[in-house]
Amino acid sequence: MIQQFKMMSLLVVLVCAAAPCLGARTSFDANWKFTLGDQSGAEATALDDSNWRVLDLPHDWSIEGEYSKDNPMGGQCGYLPAGIAWYRKTITVPASWKGKRVEIAFDGVYMNSTVWANGKKLGTRPYGWISFAYDISDLAQTSDTITFAVRVDNEKQPSARWYTGSGIYAHTWIDVKENVHVARDGIYVRTHGNTVEIDAEIRNTTDAKTSADIEVSIIDPNGKQLHTKRDSLSVEAGKVKNQDFTFEISTPLRWDLDTPNLYQAVTKTFVAGVLTDTVTTRFGIRDIQWKPETGMWINGRNVKLQGVCNHQDAGALGAAVPDKVLRFRIEQLKKMGCNAIRTAHNPQTPLFYDICDQVGIFVMDEIFDGWMRKAKHDYGAYFFKQWWERDLSDWIKRDRNHPSVVIYSVGNETHGEIGKELVARCHEMDPTRPVTSGQSGSEWMDVVGMNGGSERAGWMEGLKGDQVTLGTENTHTWQVRGYYRTQTWYRDGYPGRQNPFFIPDLTPTEVFTHDWTDDAGRSHRKQIFNSSYDNATVRSSTRHHIEQIRDVAAWAGAFRWTGHDYLGEASYVHGGWPFKAFMGGAIDLANFEKDLYYLYQSQWTDKPMVHILPHWTHPMIEPGTEIPVWVYSNCDAVELFFNGESLGQKTPGTKWDQMQCQWLVGWEPGELKAVAYQQGKAVTEQAIRSAGPPARIALSIDGQPLASDGKDLVQVRIASQDDKGEFYPYGENRTFFQVIGPGKIRALDNGSPIDVEKHFEATSRIAFYGLTRAYVESTGESGPISMLASGILGEKKQITSNKVHIDVQRLALRGALPPAKIDVYYTLDGSAPTPNATRYTGAFEVPLGTTVKALVMMDGQAVQTLEERFASDEGFVWNLNATDSTATPTGDQAETAAFKGARISKKGEGFHGSGFLDFGHNSGSVQWYQENDGGPGKFTLLLRYSGKAGNKPGREMTLSVNGKRTKLFFPNTANWGSDWKTLSVDVQLKSGANTIVLSTIGSGGMYIDELTVR
Repeated sequence: MIQQFKMMSLLVVLVCAAAPCLGARTSFDANWKFTLGDQSGAEATALDDSNWRVLDLPHDWSIEGEYSKDNPMGGQCGYLPAGIAWYRKTITVPASWKGKRVEIAFDGVYMNSTVWANGKKLGTRPYGWISFAYDISDLAQTSDTITFAVRVDNEKQPSARWYTGSGIYAHTWIDVKENVHVARDGIYVRTHGNTVEIDAEIRNTTDAKTSADIEVSIIDPNGKQLHTKRDSLSVEAGKVKNQDFTFEISTPLRWDLDTPNLYQAVTKTFVAGVLTDTVTTRFGIRDIQWKPETGMWINGRNVKLQGVCNHQDAGALGAAVPDKVLRFRIEQLKKMGCNAIRTAHNPQTPLFYDICDQVGIFVMDEIFDGWMRKAKHDYGAYFFKQWWERDLSDWIKRDRNHPSVVIYSVGNETHGEIGKELVARCHEMDPTRPVTSGQSGSEWMDVVGMNGGSERAGWMEGLKGDQVTLGTENTHTWQVRGYYRTQTWYRDGYPGRQNPFFIPDLTPTEVFTHDWTDDAGRSHRKQIFNSSYDNATVRSSTRHHIEQIRDVAAWAGAFRWTGHDYLGEASYVHGGWPFKAFMGGAIDLANFEKDLYYLYQSQWTDKPMVHILPHWTHPMIEPGTEIPVWVYSNCDAVELFFNGESLGQKTPGTKWDQMQCQWLVGWEPGELKAVAYQQGKAVTEQAIRSAGPPARIALSIDGQPLASDGKDLVQVRIASQDDKGEFYPYGENRTFFQVIGPGKIRALDNGSPIDVEKHFEATSRIAFYGLTRAYVESTGESGPISMLASGILGEKKQITSNKVHIDVQRLALRGALPPAKIDVYYTLDGSAPTPNATRYTGAFEVPLGTTVKALVMMDGQAVQTLEERFASDEGFVWNLNATDSTATPTGDQAETAAFKGARISKKGEGFHGSGFLDFGHNSGSVQWYQENDGGPGKFTLLLRYSGKAGNKPGREMTLSVNGKRTKLFFPNTANWGSDWKTLSVDVQLKSGANTIVLSTIGSGGMYIDELTVR
């Protein structure tokens, strides 16, 4: 089988998505009871749960909590709370269930879930990213009521290398069937050319051998029934038997990226002429080939994978992503020009694949991160050996029928002989798709998957093209929306150990000096924002990445890390608290597009577009300073106008450094307008203007509006503006929210990687670079819903203005906006505002150091109390030294690593970071986590230390790298804590997660400052 996949031409056939008919499946999401914390006997039917919280699923309790640097999740998982929690739900058994087969199904529970029904344990599933079901037929026959209890144990942390969420984060269902029926995930559809092959697994749960008729009908995308076939079979008692069908479809409507045509196979079972089950299976007809020389072909057309990797979470919504937001994010990526998503590093919820089928997105379906421990308490550490085969089998059967799924991935940056078994099992379950992994056990894989190592300069030139190869995690660039630097930045310095591409600086010296903080405000020198110019990277730029996908024939494509920013993985890359998230996405945590989004759009889409960066509001830059103005466009030519004067036309190039049109424009306030031309005709344009200080907020809806009835959710955008309505790109004032009518705030966000305020049911949020996001949900009752949003607006540090505005805006979310009389009263002396305070009639001036408080009255009733402080220690910082030391690479500080038997000391000088580790006379250790996103190989560890061991020439300590131990000798320094030296040692690091531990031998050890890996 493996050799079959490694042939010069690899043919992959169609897929489909199976779901039982509507009559057999009922949502089970509503009205669960929930309590946080473990509780003895909570599975018992008689337990009094009347004081438990009532909620609807999906649910993630971690995202509802407070961020804290002391939470066990730590920087790996986003500093949110985890723990143990229980869910319960009691129902009356319907009469229609009697005599039937009944199952309760879970689309996803993170993690270590155990389910009971009426006190009877149904089972346990450790893996948090798998769908499963339990048979409750016996209870349904004998009980009038059933009490379900679910214990979820996510206490041991970190349980992954990124934010996971906690709880029943996906949908739940009740499936009711007759005793002879199609087995769960029992329909398997393949196509080749015009041929459709269908296997139907028929399950007999009676105690006697039973004969049944099986009928399959094919319905085309327009609803027309094309073919029907019927066959008979006998199934032994308690057994499952397969029946196969073959159909020929003349001139089929193919499933493809731009034409995601979906057919249906309707499978019916009959016993003694009586219909016992109906299952409708959506599928697409498409042929796929994988060729080493040219990559992937679909329906005879060569196509490159223009992909992204994405985790499960969606910022403030956590892992329980509402259906509407999930669709928005997938469609958002499609509009960017993305045609493929890798489910890094675990399966997504079933709905994800349905949406990809409908939208036309390829999926690399990934099952595991590691085949052994990668995070301290992950699945690989405790459960992989026992559970991998069952979890992988359930995953394949669930997903193998989706037309969007074109390739499987069985791991990420892991290794071991088990890889051979994983691939073999995939082939056994589904011989129609190839198997890859993210730089894991390539000798077993049908397709070679390369992570960061493939980004190195010169790597592509060595690509042999004798096996299909693609970038499973390529490329790694980082950027913060709205933040700019003209000097190129490399994570590990240049050239460092990564052999990066040379990316020239945009200007001889740094132009921008605005930042989130100064040196004194950082606890780690990695705590920096990254530029949106596409000049902050590990090894290569996004433009290199795009060029390679397009031009290297044997490169099948790649999946950038990532599509959207995600919570967690904040320590290793970004220095930890208050950084809570990873900033590698083209879209931020709040679903706001970065400049990078439009770079991809300019290269991957055809609809005329144009995008200017940076913004043109630079209040602290000297007039005349030349600023690189970039314009992304997919048109023939772009003309830039500055204050109405043409700066000339430029043509976007095909080489990586010519994809952007660039003008150096001397700074002065005004308007930049880019006009894009096709065949000499202007087809689209964009204008941006310099904004004054913030004075207003503007409300709008992103995506679909709120549904006219029932429960739903909507995304509201809040934008900072000046008094003329121009977007103010440094906006950081707080917006206060009030929902009027049968709705509530679900969560607030702003896309910031450092904002650690609580999201869930918050009532206010600061803006981040001018934008805030409100997720508003309707509660199910009828009636109009509107949102009131208010803010006290002005420059936090009063860099150009001491004027303050107070703005109140309303937005109709459902129904008409009712009339209302709004009055605002404010104070400047710190007292609580009342209707007797000063009435707001227009902008007013305040001295630095003032706290402004305001009361918003609507129709004579107090509805909001606002507060904003204007002071030198508030908000962003300005006029930093452009050669700030934070731009230089540094090591991982010992005081922020995991340690025991030591204390953090600051008594010394010349140390890096906020302190160093002093072991005193104790036995102890310090442990660093190192993520190697390139290939395995030889690296150099630099251990910075200080100490003088009495009459001895130095001290010995033990170094352990991934369990391999060696003794190190640290020669004395001149004194303790003020003279620092570096000990160099060569080690072998593997791909992915590496654990490095430095331990004392006996009592005491050297002062340890930091670890640097080269």
